[in-house]
Amino acid sequence: MAPTGLDIIYQRSIYPRKPSSSQIFRRLRGPSRGAPRPSNSEIDFPFYPDWVLCIPMQAIFYKVNPVGWATCKWLRYFWPGCLLSPLAGLSLRQVEPPSLPADDWVRVRTLMAGICGTDLALLAQKQPPNSLLQAFSSMPMVLGHEALGEVVEAGPAVDRTWLGRRVCVDPTLGCEARGIAPPCPRCSEGLYGACQNFGASGLGRSHLPPGTGIGYNSRTGGAFAENFVAHVSQLAAVPEGVSDELAVLTDPLACSLHAVLRLDLSGVRNVLIYGAGVLGLGIVAALRAVGFTGRIDTLDLHAYLGELASAFGADEMLRLPGDNRARFETIARRTGGSVQRARFGNYMLSGGYDAVIDCVGTKRSITESLKWTASRGQMVMLATGHGRGADLTPIWFTELTVLGTYGRQMESWQGRRIGTYQLVHELMVAGKLNVSAMLTHKFPLAEYRRALETGTYKSTHKAVKVAFDMRGMP
Repeated sequence: MAPTGLDIIYQRSIYPRKPSSSQIFRRLRGPSRGAPRPSNSEIDFPFYPDWVLCIPMQAIFYKVNPVGWATCKWLRYFWPGCLLSPLAGLSLRQVEPPSLPADDWVRVRTLMAGICGTDLALLAQKQPPNSLLQAFSSMPMVLGHEALGEVVEAGPAVDRTWLGRRVCVDPTLGCEARGIAPPCPRCSEGLYGACQNFGASGLGRSHLPPGTGIGYNSRTGGAFAENFVAHVSQLAAVPEGVSDELAVLTDPLACSLHAVLRLDLSGVRNVLIYGAGVLGLGIVAALRAVGFTGRIDTLDLHAYLGELASAFGADEMLRLPGDNRARFETIARRTGGSVQRARFGNYMLSGGYDAVIDCVGTKRSITESLKWTASRGQMVMLATGHGRGADLTPIWFTELTVLGTYGRQMESWQGRRIGTYQLVHELMVAGKLNVSAMLTHKFPLAEYRRALETGTYKSTHKAVKVAFDMRGMP
């Protein structure tokens, strides 16, 4: 009898025992919700890439070509849906699952995946065509980096107790994940979010292409797929008692918490959070979670976000008029400052907030955040915009401290070092980050266009965080 495809694949492997096709399917997909987990005898074989590659998976695939990009840049004004079409490089397709890059990697079956504003900005072409971020990504890519999943495969160097565990995956591909030794100076300090090797191509044992993280490179896959691969150092076990709906918010909360921990709050009496979306609401919750008792104001256009901001600990949500002078006068009244006028409708504030956190990243938000920060105050840039054309005069004129914040790292917290994800989970368990109400919309992967449209036009749908829910997939 002619050998089957599975037999041929098995013959290429070096491992002594061939699993049955049903075991392979069960190992990759995991048990259905509520079903008992497989016994040890059912999972005591290593699950290796050759076997996995015989089972295609669904994934949201993104590959931009210059002609399609330029066409959509013009066409989007007449047909906004073109940005979520194959013309722009986006499609839902069957792809081969990525193999494990090295022995200390695992495969994660996606349970839920949050849609980040960075994903939406990428699809909406908000970065300029010469964005420096191009040097730190690689295509084609499977999108998605806000991942909640289950470990279904472990390489030979990974502790097998990870198998079957529910995890959140820190997407950052720093030196440890890349297998680069010795690590760069930042990674050696635990500051892997500022890794100096994101642009390294093929360097290290894992031989990864350029990419800041999972979902932004051509090798690991991403969370907008049935499964992807991750380095064991990227795993954060989800504590019992933390629901899937709360756990899937770990990554945006980690970004917000990291921004808060970058601040020196010792002399801060009032804070303005510019933008009350997912990151802004996370900042409110994180400030209260770390014990900040001063005044917190949020600023946003959409009234429906005010209720959540208040529930998480904000004192007031400001909705400013469009007129430039009126905006400055409102902030001056709120902070006890005064408005100074220059030529051609340009204004400056004397006084302001001790700290301002920009969660929007536009030219206007950056400029106003700088101008509304009190002299010698702190301004934090959390949003991922490029901010071209912003007025930077207040930085030197009022001697501001401007802090950039990106992703997650090892944090200094109460005399110890702890990963941002792990600290988020501790605060969740302690009841200090009970923010599951932020997750407003869930979609199956097959409805990806509807999900991305909901995330893009949040105010129309009264959405906050939108996520893919793949727990019911066969």
